[in-house]
Amino acid sequence: MEGSIIVSAEQSLYDRLGGVFAIAAVVDYFSDRILENPIAGKASPNPQLREWSNNQLGRLPGLKFMRTLWVCAAAGGPQQYVATKPGETLMGLENAHRDLRISSDEFDAVAGVLEESLDHFGVPEREKGEVLGAFAAHKEEVITGSKSAAA
Repeated sequence: MEGSIIVSAEQSLYDRLGGVFAIAAVVDYFSDRILENPIAGKASPNPQLREWSNNQLGRLPGLKFMRTLWVCAAAGGPQQYVATKPGETLMGLENAHRDLRISSDEFDAVAGVLEESLDHFGVPEREKGEVLGAFAAHKEEVITGSKSAAA
């Protein structure tokens, strides 16, 4: 094709996930399912997670909003995520999670809920892997409170 330019830019993860409305639907479902998880929710052995899941639910709509912004930003969307308790990096999560003393096992349980939520919405394997990878990349930040509590 002489004289024409073909642009073949791959879509961002944000676009491949369906944008903010699709991401918000998954986050809403995921957030509600965490509460029912026996390791990380209302019956968690972790007293901080149990307290939050049973007595701080007035904060859940805001948390869903913040999680949606975080996923959108991490996936390359136009939304900007600004932490309520900034960590050492732009997307840092350590200060927001420190007081919850989340253990590695609890983080992994939440990752399992995320995977189930993505499956519930039929997110394709490639995109599901990218979302789970982005989530896993922040594990050390999220569990830092359990490490400092053990020290």
